[in-house]
Amino acid sequence: MELTITWQQVVEFLTEGQSMTITSLLFLVFFAATALIHYALPRVVRPYFLLVVSYGFFCYDPVNRPLVWVLAAATLVTWLCGLIIGRVKVKAVRVLALLVAIGGGVGVLVYYKYWNLLADTLGGGLLARRENLLAPLGLSYFVFAALSYTIDVFKRRCRVELNPFHYAMFVSFFPTLINGPIERYPHLRPQIQKSRRFSYNRCAGGAFRMLWGYTKKMVIADNLAQYVALVYGDPAAMSGPNLVAATVLFGVQLYMDFSGCCDIALGAARILGYDLIENFQAPFESRSFGEFWRRWHISMTGWFRDYVYFSLGGSRCAPWRHYLNIVIVFLCSGLWHGADWRYLAWGLACGLISAFAALTAKPRRALAAHNPLYRAAWFKTLWQVLCTNVLFCFTLVFFASALYNTDPFAIYAAMLQGWQGLAGSLGQVTQLLLDTGIDGRLPVVLWFGCFVVFAVEHGGQSVSAWVRKQPWPLRWTLYYGAAAAILFFAAFGQSAFIYQQY
Repeated sequence: MELTITWQQVVEFLTEGQSMTITSLLFLVFFAATALIHYALPRVVRPYFLLVVSYGFFCYDPVNRPLVWVLAAATLVTWLCGLIIGRVKVKAVRVLALLVAIGGGVGVLVYYKYWNLLADTLGGGLLARRENLLAPLGLSYFVFAALSYTIDVFKRRCRVELNPFHYAMFVSFFPTLINGPIERYPHLRPQIQKSRRFSYNRCAGGAFRMLWGYTKKMVIADNLAQYVALVYGDPAAMSGPNLVAATVLFGVQLYMDFSGCCDIALGAARILGYDLIENFQAPFESRSFGEFWRRWHISMTGWFRDYVYFSLGGSRCAPWRHYLNIVIVFLCSGLWHGADWRYLAWGLACGLISAFAALTAKPRRALAAHNPLYRAAWFKTLWQVLCTNVLFCFTLVFFASALYNTDPFAIYAAMLQGWQGLAGSLGQVTQLLLDTGIDGRLPVVLWFGCFVVFAVEHGGQSVSAWVRKQPWPLRWTLYYGAAAAILFFAAFGQSAFIYQQY
């Protein structure tokens, strides 16, 4: 693969199409202008400006313009319901307002995301398929953010917001609109009501966080995607070693893609003076499956924990009900990702593993106390981390199969075939890598890039805070290294984020 590109090619790739993806040059120009005007305005006006900008960002793509009413309606209905809940003392009215908000939010999700699944399930006699039904940008994210506000007001965890424009800015805030994180209003409310002054350190940290995210997405994730797409695109023709390698690399690709987008969102928000929820805390360092999901997509898992798991009774109920609650939450998570049985199967597999882990927690701890190998703390940690990541990759087959429209059970079966010893198996993977057009330099960059990312993010530390503490030679080496990696190794033109479609 030729790694030398021209600026003209970069501009063409970054600006192709009409949508303003956050990896496009158009978005960077849009964001730079937004930040400059934002700080030039009086502080009291800034939230209203960001509201207008966020709706402009949503409506830039012609596909989204006719659907802007969904965003506006979700905002207005949940704000009004929250106002009723907070102001009316009659419990029946408060409950009715809550049900209207939840029913409206769930109804919108069902219509735009699950209509065709229901039509196929129930048969054409009851529901007709809608072939050209498109979901609004960020539907799952802004609906969940809006519902969290109404529920929090009902549970007295959040004060009623009397300013509808401040609330509308929270629901539509453009850095979180594509991939989240799913924010909570009590966290953003004080930041919206009192805009921060310009700070060079904040902006510098935010700019590096964005650069860090672009590197993870465009250099690592998009290049790994070439190999993963080739393998999962035709699994019947692939050997077991390639399927296993593609599954493991898909886990890395998914993390770099999704966390990279969140880095861009957090960095952009930080430049504008807002601190968003951290969405990842070194999940691959987890020592149990439950811990992994507490560190991965934190805003979504936290949402399901607070509003579904606890509402079902959590762990404060009969043991069988506790395990069922765990499975239900993961099934909801699978359904949140899309109207496909493979997402549901992925959620079910994760739920069953998590429930089994909770069921066997005490016996496993007792056995671990008598395991002579566990006397070495490093071995115990290594083994637990390895098992956790194997389980994660094992369940990801369902997830990847939904993305690439393949049969997950055929992939599981094919993973056992075509092994030719260590040398032969590695040779198969290497040959297929070469067949994708990747030359000898890029795998070295990918391995080194993954090493640097995992080293810097070790322990779930804040990347922006970490880099500001480093001596200037290391700091500027990272700046220039990340920028050079994007210019010379980024897979330009593959701008869609995996989680953008959810």
